[in-house]
Amino acid sequence: MADFLPRFYRLAVRVDAHYDALSRKLRQKLGIAPPLRILPYRGYGTPERAVIKARVLEDRHVRPPQQRYTLVGSAVASYKRYMTREVPGAHVAVRWGDKRWEGTTDEEGFLELWVPPPDGVRSGWHMVELELLSPDPEGVQRVAAPVRMAGPGAEFGVISDIDDTVIVTGVTDLLKRAWALFLTEHRVRLPFPGVDAFYAALQHGRGANADNPIFYVSSSPWNLYEHLDEFLSLHHIPTGPLLLRDWGLSSTGFAPGGGHGHKLEKIRAVLGTLSHLPFILIGDSGQEDAEHYRTIVREFPGRVLCVYIRNVPGRERRSQEMERIAEDIRAAGSQMLAVDDTTEAARHAAREGWIQWREVREVEAHRREDAER
Repeated sequence: MADFLPRFYRLAVRVDAHYDALSRKLRQKLGIAPPLRILPYRGYGTPERAVIKARVLEDRHVRPPQQRYTLVGSAVASYKRYMTREVPGAHVAVRWGDKRWEGTTDEEGFLELWVPPPDGVRSGWHMVELELLSPDPEGVQRVAAPVRMAGPGAEFGVISDIDDTVIVTGVTDLLKRAWALFLTEHRVRLPFPGVDAFYAALQHGRGANADNPIFYVSSSPWNLYEHLDEFLSLHHIPTGPLLLRDWGLSSTGFAPGGGHGHKLEKIRAVLGTLSHLPFILIGDSGQEDAEHYRTIVREFPGRVLCVYIRNVPGRERRSQEMERIAEDIRAAGSQMLAVDDTTEAARHAAREGWIQWREVREVEAHRREDAER
C-alpha cells in the first residue's frame, strides 16, 4: 500500500492534466475557451538568491471587490476562485533588470523560479516582469511580480500565521471556517484588534531604517491569495509574502488533510534562505502553531528570538500542553509567550528592545479603536 498510493497519485495527476489539455483544445475549437492569465505572487530573497512565484490559469473573470454587493455575488466569486483551470507546462519569461530567465509551470500551474538577483539590488520591494511564452500567449498581459529583498539592514524577520492570528476566522468551528472561506468578502472580515500597529512596529524594529521583512503562512489555499492580499491592504497590515497551501490532487496526495505540516516546510524555506536573520514567530493556540514553532526552535538553534501565541477562546484545555511546549522552547534557548491581545505582545517586544516603546501606545490605541469598531 505504501508504494501503491504514490504511484496512484502520480498517475491520477497525469490523467487529470491530460483531460484538462484535451478539454481546452476542444473549447478552443468551439471558440469558448477563456484567455489565460499570469497571477503573480510575492517572492522573497537576499542579494545572493531569490524566488519568483506565480501561477498560470484560465482567466475566470472574477468581479472586482467593489462590484460584489450580495451574498450571491460573494458565492459566485468564491466558486470561480476555487474551480480554477490550471495550465501545467506553461513557458514563462522572467525579466529583472538586465537579467532574463525562463521557467515552466508544474502540474498545478505554479511557477517557482530561484534566481540570482541583478547586481546592486538593495533591501525592499522589487518588481520582476513576467511574460507568457506558451501556450496561447496572444492577448495575455505581462505582469509584475513583487519580490521582497532582505539585506543586511534588517534586524530580524517575522513569520505569522493568518487564521485566528491576523484574521478572525473561527477555524476551530467547521461551519464558521466554511463561511469565512467561501461566503465572506475581505471588506467584512475583521482583523484582530491592534494587529496592524503591532506588525508595523515589528517591521520598523528598533530604529527608523530597519525595514524588517514579514511573512504570512496559512492553511488556506492559493485560490484565496487575492482575497487575503486585498484584506491585508484594506486594513493597512504590513505587506509580506503569503505562503499558502495547494488544495486538491497532487503527486504527493490530496489536500486539505493530514494536519498543517506544510507550514513547517514554508518556514524552513524562509529561515534557510534568510540565514543571516533571527526571527519572531507568531501564531495562535487553536491549531498546531506552537508545536510547529517548537520544532523550528529546535532545528534552528539561536535563530528564534521569541514565539508569540495568541490564546484562542474555547481552547483552555490546551493550557497545560502550551505550558509544556513553552518549557521545551525555553530549554532549546528561546522563549514563548502566550498572550490575550496584541498590546501584551507589544509590551513584551518593547521590553526586549525589538520595538520602540512609543509604538506600544500606538498598538494600544489601534486595539481600542478596532475593538470598538
